[in-house]
Amino acid sequence: MTTRLEQRLSRLEKRVEAIHQMVYTLLQMQQAAPPAEEPETEAEAIPGELAEAAVAEVAALELLDPLDIQYELALNWANEGRNQQPPQDLSEFDLAGRNLRGADLKDATLERASLARADLTGARLQRANLSEADLSRAQLARADLSRAQLQRADLTFAHLVYAKLTGAGLRYAVLTRANLSGANLSGADFGGAQMHRANLARANLRDAQVHRRQLATASTLDGATMPDGRLYDGDPEPWK
Repeated sequence: MTTRLEQRLSRLEKRVEAIHQMVYTLLQMQQAAPPAEEPETEAEAIPGELAEAAVAEVAALELLDPLDIQYELALNWANEGRNQQPPQDLSEFDLAGRNLRGADLKDATLERASLARADLTGARLQRANLSEADLSRAQLARADLSRAQLQRADLTFAHLVYAKLTGAGLRYAVLTRANLSGANLSGADFGGAQMHRANLARANLRDAQVHRRQLATASTLDGATMPDGRLYDGDPEPWK
């Protein structure tokens, strides 16, 4: 199944081919025309002008970077994407290292997208589908990921300080060495998630679906609110 990006690139390629053919035809017309020092009318100058304009358009199209197109489509979603019919599908987009600070990506479909090292500080990602996305080393401080789908997402070394993940689906996600200090994780589902060396200091885990063995692998739980509502007292087990 072709993605929207592949369809867009296919249309661009066809446009470039059509322009190349037009340039070739216009040049053939120029070569076939009798030589003249100056065109007698403006109409006679049109083929040459069209050729120059077509060449310029080809050059502009050939300079387009597919990754830049993806970034522009993501920004377009942040501005007005959810109003498009049908909404833009951002699945498998490569947005690694991009600046998406404060971007409004609520309800966006970003399955298997690459957002490694992306700056999503303060981004609004409520209900976004980020299943299997690469968010390793992403900056997500104070981002709102309430009810976001993050199943099997890679959040290794992700910076999620004071992020909001209430009700988020994190089953089998990789949170190795992620910084979740002060994050609101209430009601989140961590079934099968890897939390080795994750920083959960002052995190709110009230009603979260997480096993004591998972929490035992975290680097710290100091000041955290446990799933049963009590403050962490050095032992993650009693609530089970």
